Amino acid sequence: MNATLLLRLMLWDIRVQARERIYLFTVITTAMFAAVVALFPENAPATVVTAILLLDPAVVGTGFVGGLVLLERSQNTPPALAVTPASPADYVLAKLLTFAALTIAGGLTIVVVAYWPPSAALLLRMALALTFTGVLAVLGGLVMVATAHSLNHLIARAFPVSIVVELPLLAHFGVVEGWLAWVLFGASPGHAMLRALLWAADPSAVTPVELIYAFGYMTLLSAILFRWALILHTRTIGHVGC
Repeated sequence: MNATLLLRLMLWDIRVQARERIYLFTVITTAMFAAVVALFPENAPATVVTAILLLDPAVVGTGFVGGLVLLERSQNTPPALAVTPASPADYVLAKLLTFAALTIAGGLTIVVVAYWPPSAALLLRMALALTFTGVLAVLGGLVMVATAHSLNHLIARAFPVSIVVELPLLAHFGVVEGWLAWVLFGASPGHAMLRALLWAADPSAVTPVELIYAFGYMTLLSAILFRWALILHTRTIGHVGC
């Protein structure tokens, strides 16, 4: 991995994202989520706001990165990288860093609207939680799109994944409680993401054990997905080694 090449790829990604209006679509989706949050009463439960924050990385992180990779593939960009010094790790990291930054920015915008005026402590906790959820969402998108043949194929893959990620909302809102919630949803990334976001919004609502689980599990999943994404995109780029 080369830091200079990584920076160049990130700048290239930023230009492509701007050209393909991903920033415009991000502003639109974030504005829609923010508008919904703005309609909530002032004493809206933290569970409601954090549920919205779970959906934002799914759209911006997973959906948009998948769309951009498919677009690049249609333009034969990945095979062209095989004749450059850039490695698959550079390619994956450039996508990860630029799209994770988008999800963090979008999420913090929603937080500002929901908790205006937000405290510095709240923003720091939210930035940390959104970094973990954003990275996980982007890596999930990179894995799903790596061998997808079309947008429809990607959507077909994303649908069952979305169900698994969003089912823990039942525990989040107290429909399923106690040990049963952990048995049913403990292995779902969504459960860890919601615990982390709820802690960021209201630290007293999450126990220390739940907090360790949330960030520890997201770290483990992110490491696995990153390695998986490298393997899959190495084949796509046609460039072995990273």
